[in-house]
Amino acid sequence: MPENTNRNPGPGFDSMAEMVRWFNYWLNDNNRNNEILNEPDITLFIRTNLTAGNYRYESQWPISRQRIRRMYMSKGRILTEQAISATENELVNNNLDTFEYRPWISFEGGLWLGGLTGDQRTFDEDCLVHQTDPIHERIEIVGFVNVSLQV
Repeated sequence: MPENTNRNPGPGFDSMAEMVRWFNYWLNDNNRNNEILNEPDITLFIRTNLTAGNYRYESQWPISRQRIRRMYMSKGRILTEQAISATENELVNNNLDTFEYRPWISFEGGLWLGGLTGDQRTFDEDCLVHQTDPIHERIEIVGFVNVSLQV
């Protein structure tokens, strides 16, 4: 793992070398001297829109300072933190958001072994998107997103 938590991995990050280090430790009795067990248990790669991202280490999972944010779909393809009233729900149901399903419009494939998808904004016009008003605070989405959707 990178020694500097602010290291910018950029396109040259050698994920294969990291996998080899891990497998060497656990599968090769002659290579128990590498430092893999002295490293933090959790290493997160935090991607940002301004830089390629950086690494941060955490000591526990789930992260103790996490905050779960519940969002609701609202008219105008907006996500809000306020649940809509029954009257508003009727209006939303009468003005349903629809889209034509096109299975070829999807996330970029060809990723393996933990690779991440690229920027998905180019697909937005071909998808049904609900989004928030601009978020002015710094926010990180780490872990799994849970969606409950009634169709």
